[in-house]
Amino acid sequence: MSEATVAQQDAPEQAHLPKSVLNKSFWRFFWSFQISWNYERDQALGFLWAMIPVLRHLNPDENKFIAAMQRHITFFNTSPVVGGPLILGTTIAMEEGGQPSAAESVKVAMMGPLAGIGDTVTYALYNSIILTLGASWALSGSSFGPIFAAIMCLIPLYLLRRWQFNQGYAQGRSLITQLAAGALAKVSEGATIVGLIVLGGFIPSVVGISTNLQISEKAPSALKGAKATITYIQTDLDAILPFLLPVLVTALMYFLMRKFNLHPLWCILIIFILGIGLGGLTGLINGTPWFSKAALVTLPTS
Repeated sequence: MSEATVAQQDAPEQAHLPKSVLNKSFWRFFWSFQISWNYERDQALGFLWAMIPVLRHLNPDENKFIAAMQRHITFFNTSPVVGGPLILGTTIAMEEGGQPSAAESVKVAMMGPLAGIGDTVTYALYNSIILTLGASWALSGSSFGPIFAAIMCLIPLYLLRRWQFNQGYAQGRSLITQLAAGALAKVSEGATIVGLIVLGGFIPSVVGISTNLQISEKAPSALKGAKATITYIQTDLDAILPFLLPVLVTALMYFLMRKFNLHPLWCILIIFILGIGLGGLTGLINGTPWFSKAALVTLPTS
């Protein structure tokens, strides 16, 4: 018998995780990955909580178990929908294969790129489209809107998480290394463009702004009985570019958030104040003002 054969027989058998441990890890991730999010380590506690069943099974010795937990309590932050389950499954496979240092390296290397593509695909693209559709139906009085949004956000995203977890565990590190950074950047950029196009198309149905401003031109005094000419500003705006005001307001809010890092709550407050001031008090936009008639500018004629 050769020395290689003897060494192979004497080598410890690789631990194999039972299905119950893998399921427990996945469900911990699914239900509580971001519950313990904090500014110090972001999602580290949630990731560790999902890894504990695996680490406990692979490390019966208490000291080794504690050391394994310390490896996974370091800073971690990625997309919880696209990326997080994939990294979790891959990390489990590496821990099972006796490669804890490789598992730690994969977590650090991939959490950034997968966070970029995950947040873009999930929030900027998929959720935006689904929730916009649901909100549009809800605004029209249909109860199907919130039901549609709930189903389409829960079931497909659960299946996506489960698929990533299984694939990450089955393929291990090879699945991660096949994803080139250039491909991730292209997919992320394409998803951003598609998401912005879709959201732009829904602006007129979600942002309802129109002006009541009118321009009245008095008839010359020589023409007795002639009526004044009234020009509706909104009609002229629609002729130039339909839904111009909703687009301008949306662009203004985007500019404030992007340029000055303004919190969305402040943008909501600005819209609220403008709505009260320009709508309820002056009647310049949307509907009849509280204390006056429709805004009217009279231009004298010579």
